[in-house]
Amino acid sequence: MKKLFTLMVLLTISITLFGNFDFFPGNPANNANRNYSKIYIPFSAYNININNSILRLEDLMMFEKGHELTDNEKEILTSNDLILDFNTNLYILNFGHQNWNFEFSVKTYGDVEILDQMYSNLVIYGNDTDRPYISHTGIRSKVFSFWRGTLNYAYPKGVYLGMIPGLFPEEKASSFVEYLRDMTLFIGVNINLDYSMNYAVIDESLQEFGSMVDSLHYYYKAQFKYTDEHSVGRLSPSFGLGLKAKIFNGNFHAQIDDVFMQLNYRNLAGGWHERYYRNDLLFFDEDYEAIDETFAEDDSTRVQSRSVKFNPSLSLGFDYAITNDFEVMAKYINNNHSHKNGPSIGAGYQWRWLPIQAVIGYDKNVFYDFRTGLIFNNFELQTGITFYHGFFRYGKGFGLNSAMSIKF
Repeated sequence: MKKLFTLMVLLTISITLFGNFDFFPGNPANNANRNYSKIYIPFSAYNININNSILRLEDLMMFEKGHELTDNEKEILTSNDLILDFNTNLYILNFGHQNWNFEFSVKTYGDVEILDQMYSNLVIYGNDTDRPYISHTGIRSKVFSFWRGTLNYAYPKGVYLGMIPGLFPEEKASSFVEYLRDMTLFIGVNINLDYSMNYAVIDESLQEFGSMVDSLHYYYKAQFKYTDEHSVGRLSPSFGLGLKAKIFNGNFHAQIDDVFMQLNYRNLAGGWHERYYRNDLLFFDEDYEAIDETFAEDDSTRVQSRSVKFNPSLSLGFDYAITNDFEVMAKYINNNHSHKNGPSIGAGYQWRWLPIQAVIGYDKNVFYDFRTGLIFNNFELQTGITFYHGFFRYGKGFGLNSAMSIKF
């Protein structure tokens, strides 16, 4: 116990600027000039994000028993489809030495349409007669998870464009050309190995119904696939490249990742359900019965193989140090297994051992990302929260992230 106490004191008495508060933590080129070793405390690093398309936290009160909907609440419920988005990332292992690093994490992603706005309008305002209604609620909704091992390597020395013969002829040299020629570039590479875990998707969804002059009818069909205890995942590789260019007091970052990424599944469970109902109102025969037929294929139907392919992930942006303690950034991200994409801008300030970061961006909703923690010479704690659309009770979702690491 005494040794543990002594270690904690040593971790907190020496202050320096380093750590996991980089605005571009995924860029493998960041480790090019790292001169220390670093390990994250297992299971301490995670990201969780969840948000929906229409409901704020305070709107949930409208579902209390006995509550009568106001006109404003009716507008909220009928404004759009109700879609739930979420993704998580749990780092089980994350460690590295100087210009290489290894990560092992479990990731989940979900994009699910829960309710078509047409049904909200029907419940609140009623339906028209002699009008057919058609919906595809839930189509292409998907949820999947996978684990990923990533080995990152960054070339330990900077390179220069001037190293390329003939790229900058001396007779055409100018101050700008000379600056480009002497610009320091750092390069890194990611090698990823993904294993497919769970998967569920609705490939087809159709609902048709109506109250016609001569009949009542409805028809629905759904086709789906999902993993069960008999399904098997497969390993698949992908890779990425990162570039970091030193520009005055800042850096330009460019990264492409998930090249050739796909999740492969074998022996998926699957099936489809189909039902048809019709009641012809023109029949007055007391023996007449409405047509009610159900066609349901056995849910044990197996799908031999299924591949889920991804577009390469892209990240572009820059950070710039206005002072030694104050930094700004702007970036754009496009990632098929994350819900914090799109353009964003942010700023970070560090007062002694206390860092503060704030980022505002736009994906499907505006999001506000705040991070703080502790930065010491040999220990770092990061914690953060994300709000979607608004803050606290006005938010349509939230995110949490945390990490603890030791440097030596």
